[in-house]
Formats: sequence, C-alpha cells, structure tokens
Amino acid sequence: MDKKLHFSISINKNSKTPLYIQLYDYIKNEIVNNNFKANYKLPSIREAASLLNISKTTIENTYNQLIVEGYIENIPKKGFFINEIGSYKYSKEFTPTHNFEKTIADEYVYKNNGVDSTSFNINVWKKLYNKTITEEATNIYTGGSVQGEYELRYEIAEFVNNLRGGKTYPEQVIVGAGIQYLLGILTGILKNEYNCVSIETPGYKKAEYIFEDYMFKINHIPVNKDSLSIDSLYNSKSKLLYVSPSHQYPLGDVMPINKRLELLNWAYSVDGLIIEDDYDGIIRYDGMPIPCLQGMDNNDCVIYLGSFSKTLLPSLRISYMIIPKKLIVRYQKIKYKYTQSTSKIDQIVLSLFMKEGHITKHLRKIRRIYKRKNILITNYINQNYNDKVTIVNSDSGFHLVLEAYTNKLVEDMLTECKKNNILIEIINHTSTKILFSLNYSGINNDNLYNFIDKLMQSIL
Repeated sequence: MDKKLHFSISINKNSKTPLYIQLYDYIKNEIVNNNFKANYKLPSIREAASLLNISKTTIENTYNQLIVEGYIENIPKKGFFINEIGSYKYSKEFTPTHNFEKTIADEYVYKNNGVDSTSFNINVWKKLYNKTITEEATNIYTGGSVQGEYELRYEIAEFVNNLRGGKTYPEQVIVGAGIQYLLGILTGILKNEYNCVSIETPGYKKAEYIFEDYMFKINHIPVNKDSLSIDSLYNSKSKLLYVSPSHQYPLGDVMPINKRLELLNWAYSVDGLIIEDDYDGIIRYDGMPIPCLQGMDNNDCVIYLGSFSKTLLPSLRISYMIIPKKLIVRYQKIKYKYTQSTSKIDQIVLSLFMKEGHITKHLRKIRRIYKRKNILITNYINQNYNDKVTIVNSDSGFHLVLEAYTNKLVEDMLTECKKNNILIEIINHTSTKILFSLNYSGINNDNLYNFIDKLMQSIL
C-alpha cells in the first residue's frame, strides 16, 4: 500500500500571495527539509481541494509547478508521488561578510530576430530619458562607473532577488554591453586558476567562442532527456561549468531539482564554479518562472548572467553578471583594465524604469504578447504541417524547438532561410530529419502565417 501524506497547512485566503504559491511553497519546503519522504503519495487533486477548501484548479497549478521543477511525479492511474531529490552538501564554515567596498558585410536583419514592435512603451522611456539628462545629479559630462552605475546595480540586485529567487548585493553586480563582453571580464578574473571549462552540448555557441578566444580547453557535456550528464561532468576533470538550468538553450528544457542539487554538490566537491546563464528564465507561459540556481547556492560558487536584450530591447545592450563574494577582491584588482561598455545615461534611465515599477508591468505585458504569438504559431503548424513537423518544446522563452522530416540538405535549408531573412539554429540532423530552434520574438502578428509558410518552404 502507498504511504500517504497529509497536509498541515493553513491557507491564508486574505494574503496577497496567490493560494497556489502558498501551497507550492509549503510542499516544496517539506520536501527539501525531508519531512515529506521520497515515494510517499500526495493527496489526489480532489482530496486536497476538499481538505483545504480551495478549488481543484489551485491544486492542479500547484502540482504542475512541482512536477516541472522535479519535486513530484505524476504516475498515470496511481497519483502524485514525492521524487527522490538527493541532498545538498555545503560548508558550515563559510560565513559571508557584507562589508564590501561600494563600489557589415554579411549582416542581416532577420524577420524573426529582435522583439515585438508593440511590446515596449517608448513614451515612458522618453519621459525617463528626458528626466535623466536634465537632472544635474546625472552629470552627463563625465564617464560612468567601470562596474556599472550603483543605482542600476542596486535595482538589478533587487530584481534578481525578488523575481528570480536570487541572493545578491549591488557590490556583486557588474554591468556590461552583452554576455560576451562580461564573459571576457570573467576570464580575466579566473584565468590564473582555471584553464578548462565544461559547456553543455548543444548549448550557447557564442559563450563557447569567448572561452576559445581566451585559450580555455573546452569540454562538451552532453544534454539528453535526463538533462545534463553529471557523470560526464565529473569525468571531465573540469572545475568550471557553463549551464542554462532554467531554460536550456537551445532545447528549452528545465533542469529538475535533483540535477540542480547534483550540480551544486559537484561544485562543492571539486571546489569549482558554475556559470549560470539565465537565458529567458523569467518568461514562462504556464506557472511561475523557475527559481535561479544562484539563489540555491550556499557555497558561494555560482556566477549568474542576465540580460535585458530580450525582455526590453536588444538595441539597449545592457547585460549583467553577478559574481560570488569570494571573487570580489579578484575583480577589484583587474576592474580598471576595462572601460564601461554601456551608456551611463541608459543605465540611469533603466534604473528609474525598474525603480518606478515599469519593469514589472512590462513583463506582464510581454508574457501576454508572446504567449498569444506562441499559440498562433503552434496552432498554425499543427493544423497545416503536422504530417512533417513536430513541436518538441514551446512552453517558455522566445523560441520553439521543432523537428522536421525532410530530405533537403542542411546547406540548402540555411541558404533558403537566409534568402528569406529567416534565422534558425539547427541542433542536430540526419539524412531524413532535422531538429532546430526558431526564435519568433520579432515576427509581427500580421505577417505570422506568411512567415511560417516561407520557413516551411525553406526547410521541407
């Protein structure tokens, strides 16, 4: 007989926290604290709804979020069961201190790149821009901070802590124009101790290029249906890992909780570092965004990368890196080798945009816009091309993962796509089919179906 669990939570219906999040937090904490044991059965949706006097939809939303993150499993015809998530070792001796110093040719404009032209409130940005350049305190006649304007670093720290579940301070934040630029700074911090990096494969090639340019040895760690291969990671003998756990690029998968804990254990056991690229991690169409790995880190071993290029505007060119506290002294020694690559004015405008709450409204808006775009594209493909094309992943971020049956040569597909100003990334291929990712953020809705037809003509 299945060992059954009982809930002992008092749901606060007057709280501003949604009911399903209250229940989600309760169950997750019970699992993490080992009060709910592996293989124990949760109450059914009907039972839980009756017991807690809340709707079945609320229970479904809670269970679905826990399933996505790997805490529980839905076994058909049996019910919902607690997963074995493993344990997380960390040093009790590490005591962080908060006493930090304050501190053209061959270029195409692809139809599907960029962001939706209706997504950004340019009038708000103009107002904040005018305010910034007219205020004497901005001092537009001098350069800005090498590390990034403190006002923006403070807002980024608040943003990551509140919306991504992070644990950081402004002193840990470094601002720069793009992830590649920030990785260049990171290699300057690490190069004396690390000369080898493991990168998930398939993965973000532009990150790999930076490590290659700085003469790092590259180990490719395969990503399969069970997420990153931890055994391969240990066998690589590397002490540095580049990974995108909340929305794997390009496959779009979420790394389950047991794998996240295994990664943190790996970093602890080898005295290593994890570079977490939070690619599109905040954009999910069903349920909450998956909390970042940096917020789970108790060993000061996660380097966090984030960007506003997709969530706001790619032309803004503002990204950020959050380094562990133990790397701050190293960074202070080399920071003045670099000049700040992002406009001081734009940084202050963005800090006001965040401080005044516009970023939260904007995120709600773009979730609606891209969810609708996502649904229109997936429905159109399923209705018109389902005999040759399968949608593999589409539940978050700004791209789809598609599998297509085709005899066309890869080189011919890419040539055709380029002629039609369509950008795709082929993940793998055989003589009869391809797996590829398609970014759809820049496609206008009035041209959506024509775009998909042109894409299919190019690859099929």
